[in-house]
Amino acid sequence: MEEQKTNAFEPIALLSEEPEALMQEDAARAGESILSENDNAPEDPLVPDPAEEEVDVPDLGEEFGRRRKGPDLRLPLGLLVTLLLLGGIGYLLWQHLLPGEQGGTLILNEICTANHQSLLSDTLGTPDWVELYNGTNQALNLKGYGLTDNVKQSYKYTLPDITLGPGEYLLVYFTGGSEAADGDPLCTGFGLSRYGESLLLVDANYNILDSVEVPALEVDVSYARAKDGSWGYAVLPTPAQANGEDIIPAWN
Repeated sequence: MEEQKTNAFEPIALLSEEPEALMQEDAARAGESILSENDNAPEDPLVPDPAEEEVDVPDLGEEFGRRRKGPDLRLPLGLLVTLLLLGGIGYLLWQHLLPGEQGGTLILNEICTANHQSLLSDTLGTPDWVELYNGTNQALNLKGYGLTDNVKQSYKYTLPDITLGPGEYLLVYFTGGSEAADGDPLCTGFGLSRYGESLLLVDANYNILDSVEVPALEVDVSYARAKDGSWGYAVLPTPAQANGEDIIPAWN
């Protein structure tokens, strides 16, 4: 009868397998315990649940994002062009109206820069002269008004305290250097060049009332306004009187 052989290492193998099984079982129990604790743990009040959080969104209505309509202040293109044209036409008409109808201002009416015989004076001889015309319907006091040939010096000559009635003319003499001239309040104390000159008329508040570029003039020929307000040459000057009909237009 054969004896039953036993493996001396079998108990050791069983012992070595048992702890591993026990370890796996313990780990499984520990995981279940952790999950159970997490399920039963109270919620953290500082961490809101995104699914349950409500966002307060204001009701902006249908007008949100729409541009509110106010009164349309834009002018139609056709109307704007019409207004511009009317303004330009009005300005041109103002520039070429009769001297007596130019918006109620004092104007330059006739200028002579090479006077030999067009005007003779017992005290001043043959001074160059400028004629002013009051085209308004009321008397004008000219105190403080200025005449100049230099735009940077508006009051190179200042008119005295003198009143010019409606439709009246006033001569100012452009001469100086003599006792008679220095004592005459209507003498400017300076002359005008016969080869061309700028002339400006300024009121007492530095407003330019009138201005003209006087071209070179022949002896005893004046630069004068025609009835339509345009400038031209007068072969027969008319100082302190209405300008004649024989004015030659400046563009000829």
